Amino acid sequence: MLNVTALTKMDVSYLTENLPSDLAGRVNLQTFQTAEEAGPALENTEVLITTGKFDEAWLPLLPKLRWVQSLSAGVDKLPLQELGERQVTVTNMSGVHAIQMSEYALSVMLGWVRHTKAFNDSQRDKVWNHKLITGELHGQTLGIIGTGSIGTEVARKAKAFDMRVLGYSRSGSLKPNFDEIRTGDSGLESLLRESDFVLLLVPGTKETVRLLSARQFAMMKQSAYLINMARGSVVDEADLIQALQNGTIAGAALDVFEQEPLPAASLLWEMEQVTITPHISGDTPQYVERSAEIVYPNLFRFLANEPLLNLVDLRLGY
Repeated sequence: MLNVTALTKMDVSYLTENLPSDLAGRVNLQTFQTAEEAGPALENTEVLITTGKFDEAWLPLLPKLRWVQSLSAGVDKLPLQELGERQVTVTNMSGVHAIQMSEYALSVMLGWVRHTKAFNDSQRDKVWNHKLITGELHGQTLGIIGTGSIGTEVARKAKAFDMRVLGYSRSGSLKPNFDEIRTGDSGLESLLRESDFVLLLVPGTKETVRLLSARQFAMMKQSAYLINMARGSVVDEADLIQALQNGTIAGAALDVFEQEPLPAASLLWEMEQVTITPHISGDTPQYVERSAEIVYPNLFRFLANEPLLNLVDLRLGY
């Protein structure tokens, strides 16, 4: 019997309630919200299912741990070095965010060109503001930094609006629905210079820390709009605030921040040209159900000693 523990405050009852019959007699799947609640169950846990957050104090409690299945796509908050030293396999949820996060990206772009905030303010103030000129996504250039499953889905939906879609990736390999894929320093610079919208979707790693700072903002169009759905660490927040204050770029939609929750003292809260959401672009009522499409096959694979889906390279961090 394979001992599997889900340790998360997320409601993952779907995983236990819908465990395939072929797994039911081979897997002992228990769910707990805290390590204290799990207690002795951790001593025999071979597989840990958890969110992207991981308390290092758990490691000594898990002497038999062989595999961590993250319920998040990002694994930057897991103790990857320590897990690697213990030869623990890590897999993530890459692929389950494409629908909801692509819809988020399109929603904030449409909100920007259609001046949703301004019209909401007019409605609140009972002002008939018919002089405000709205724009279009049609014909504009979207630059997507990170061309994985989410970026590819955003590109597909953006083409429905007749947008030109540029991508940036380390490999530079062409992906469906992108007009061009750029790579290298020169590729990133050209994407930033040409894009009306810049969308960040890269993982949080040492290589992506402050990928965009003052130098990169200066390359962008003054009319450009930044969307960060990656990690707060990917953007130098102080430089972004200055770029917004100075009109170096026009606006931003931010779902992730260097410090979360975003401190009340942050100037970003007061900026009319900024849309702030509390790290929810990946949320959906179907999240755990979609996660099961990776968790269940991976349990079968683990039992059969086959390669797991969404295997994380612990050296690269994704």
